[in-house]
Amino acid sequence: MAAAASGSLRARAVLTLAALLPYWRLLTFHAVYVSDDYFASDIFNGEMPGRVLYGQILAHGHLPQWTSQLCSGIPLVGLPADPIGLFSFALLPPAAALDLTVLVLLLVAAHGAYGLARRFGADRVAAVLAGIAFAGCGYFASQLKHLSIVSTVAWLPAGLILLDRAFAPAPDVPGRSRRSLWLVLFGLVFAEQVLCGFPQSTYICALVYGAFALFRAVENRRAMESPYSWVVWLAVAGVAVGLGAASGAIVMLPLSKLGGISDRAEALGWDWSTRLAYWPSNFWNLIFPYANGDISNNTYTGPPFFWEDYGYAGFFTFVLAIYGGIKERRRAAVKAALLMALLGYAFVLGRATPIFRVAYALIPGMSMFRFPTRFLIVVELGLALLAAVGLTRLREDLRRRWPEPSPWPLAVAIALVALTAGDLLIHQPRQNPMVPASTWLAPPASVDLVRSGASAPRTFTPRHRDLHRQTFQRAQGWADVEPYFEARDFLEPNLGGGFWDVPSADCYAGISARWYVDLWGDHNREASVAVLLASLDFRTQELLVHPRFANFLRTYGVTHVLSPFPQRGTSLPFAGRAGWAYVYRVDDAQRVRFASTAHVVADDKEAVKTLLAEDFDPSRAIVLHDAPAALGALHAGTTADGQGHAAITSEDPDGLAITVTAPADGFLLLADTFYPGWTATVDGTPTPVYRANIAVRGIQVPAGTHDVRFVYDAPGLAQGLRITVVALSLLLVWLGIAVYVDRRTGGSVIAATR
Repeated sequence: MAAAASGSLRARAVLTLAALLPYWRLLTFHAVYVSDDYFASDIFNGEMPGRVLYGQILAHGHLPQWTSQLCSGIPLVGLPADPIGLFSFALLPPAAALDLTVLVLLLVAAHGAYGLARRFGADRVAAVLAGIAFAGCGYFASQLKHLSIVSTVAWLPAGLILLDRAFAPAPDVPGRSRRSLWLVLFGLVFAEQVLCGFPQSTYICALVYGAFALFRAVENRRAMESPYSWVVWLAVAGVAVGLGAASGAIVMLPLSKLGGISDRAEALGWDWSTRLAYWPSNFWNLIFPYANGDISNNTYTGPPFFWEDYGYAGFFTFVLAIYGGIKERRRAAVKAALLMALLGYAFVLGRATPIFRVAYALIPGMSMFRFPTRFLIVVELGLALLAAVGLTRLREDLRRRWPEPSPWPLAVAIALVALTAGDLLIHQPRQNPMVPASTWLAPPASVDLVRSGASAPRTFTPRHRDLHRQTFQRAQGWADVEPYFEARDFLEPNLGGGFWDVPSADCYAGISARWYVDLWGDHNREASVAVLLASLDFRTQELLVHPRFANFLRTYGVTHVLSPFPQRGTSLPFAGRAGWAYVYRVDDAQRVRFASTAHVVADDKEAVKTLLAEDFDPSRAIVLHDAPAALGALHAGTTADGQGHAAITSEDPDGLAITVTAPADGFLLLADTFYPGWTATVDGTPTPVYRANIAVRGIQVPAGTHDVRFVYDAPGLAQGLRITVVALSLLLVWLGIAVYVDRRTGGSVIAATR
């Protein structure tokens, strides 16, 4: 027993070192990776700023509902709320939080795959191979930029281990209490996955869990307590899944509400779900890592996205998986791993085969997501498990040739594990170039220039996605990271607001309100009002702006425009040059202002026409949507004796307070994004909040000086929080009862986890 425990500890120690080796720079807790997505960086323009702001708000004792630092204001509900990420970003500086989160996830993935391989019959050396191959696979290497995806799928082996134990035949699991213990622990693992905030990856894991539980239950049905107990335990597993899913309601319920006002509010159909399809030639990437080129040095030659198709887990992993699949194909566990790998790859192929079409039509929820390629994680795990089985069988075959005490069978096995670790160390790190956090997170010179010109700055970088694409080309992917350091000068979304307290009017967000996208555009639909008014001419190296561009920006509180090129003409006053950025002022830009008149419009097209009209003055007029027509006529002839004044007096994640002085009855414009859930009071009296100027907020105010309070109550958050608390409480009560009963019947939690 002691020797076995010692051997297990040694194996896990070796696995820990090997799994972390490709990411050794993260162990300094002062490095960040800057992998890119061509038009933006999902890690640094997307997830990282949101997580940093989320952590800062939590650290100050608030529930993260809203931030004005991104997107002219955006809900933070729906962002990942997994405990690992929450505590890391709430307690640590950004770089250390990122590094710790990634390191923990890599270890969860590696040790989970090790444990699952042992359950599938692999010896310790082979199980180490499984852990190295899974944590070091191409899916993790290329998707590390999508931290929510990795946070979810890293737990997949752990969930399968618990299901495998729960549905083991009776001699291996003596008693109902132990089965109950495994299932409640599985429910908690699934809760962790749901809280990671990436529904598609959670859905994929749920499909795998359901298929595996059914497979194991049917296989072992005759060896369980009674003829129909397997059905009962499947039902109990369903309860665990349901409670786990409900535990994520604090994330998923608000996220579904946000999706309901986005471009994704309706089912987008087969073409949308499969448009970004897997390129079948990338099958060779499973054997040779860069068979079709490498996106990290911009030599990749195929469609559509390398990081969605890359699945290399080591040459010997693939070869051993074939060996194990053939040699041990009659074993039930091997059949499960084979089915996992083959069916998962059929799903990855998407429209290239009829299999995904059948699944799309028959499996509920499949039509909600795009990128069938994300089933590649199932393939990676299947290959890792089959490789472990293959290496175990190979050692047995070698023992027949070189019987004990010959050292050769063990030496060959260790050599294959070492070669796989070295293989992945050589090929995978290039997908995540590491840079010093102290340099990358230091504010560029443009930050000081913008701050010196405005007490409440808000920036806009025209055509920043085109600019980023040019940066990607200059960097040759990210073979040379220097162009990305230079691009920081332009304060692309969401860098300024996420790291340096210089927010931008637009942003990079996964799901945005459709009226926000109409105004600013996004990565799925770039055509927008803002794009029509300003562009970059890369041929003549000029910034081209519409004559009404400055007037347009004033109504959204934009104080500065940044560009890599000088403007043509003199529409915007030149503030100076900082690094690679030309910085221009937008005079008289205000985040809040009093307007004496309103134009009530029937639709957004009429709003655009009004906002761009020669006679539209944003300091005196406001455009209202979904408002009574009488409001437009009410003050149409008003000519106030003096200009009104409005100022923000306080702000927190739940809302903000404004003092407004109105010389006559009129309107208050707040240039923050309109979202359902915002309410307003004037001197404590509720007043309607209207969508104004396409995408921001406006209210009616009477003459005089008033205290206005905007309060945000995120739709679905309160209900989601209640459901989460109840579900987690039930899981914890269930866990307590299961542990107590298990101990009373002779078991122990410590023994149960071996």
